[in-house]
This record gives sequence, C-alpha cells and structure tokens, in this order.
Amino acid sequence: MSRALDQTGTPGTTELPVELRELSERIRMQPPAVRAELEPLMEEILEHARFRSRILTVARDALEQLRHDLELARFDLDATRRERELLRQLLRMD
Repeated sequence: MSRALDQTGTPGTTELPVELRELSERIRMQPPAVRAELEPLMEEILEHARFRSRILTVARDALEQLRHDLELARFDLDATRRERELLRQLLRMD
C-alpha cells in the first residue's frame, strides 16, 4: 500500500494509505442514506489505520534507540578491552 499524509495534510501527523483516503472521499460522494451507513465504518477503519501507524512509529523509534544503545555498548566494550590490554602490558613491564 502506498502512503500519503492524512486528511489534514499537516506534516508530522499520522500517515494514512492513499487508498483509504480515496475510499473515504468516495463515501462522502454517496447519497446521504449510503453515506450514513458507511461513514461510521470508515471512521473506525481510519482510526485503526492511525493507531497502527502510531504503533509502528513507536516500534521504529524503540528499535532505533536499541540500535543506538547497542552501538554505545559495543564502543564501551571495545574501550574497556583496549584499556585492559594496555594495563596488562604495563603490569608485565614492571
């Protein structure tokens, strides 16, 4: 599914698939009786799509933070190993 900004079109808001936006627009063009039946369902679908998008954003952010933390831990481990080896060398010289 392709992605585009949600109906407000404002940056930083939850993205919705283009297909859902198009479907929502088509529902708005229907006669009032059909629209009254479909709009509540469409709103529920849109809310679920926004929720999933927010969850994915949180998951991506958490994964990015985990990767960053892992890089820091690796750097710290490498520095600790270098320091240990240097200390071993210094102790052997005595």
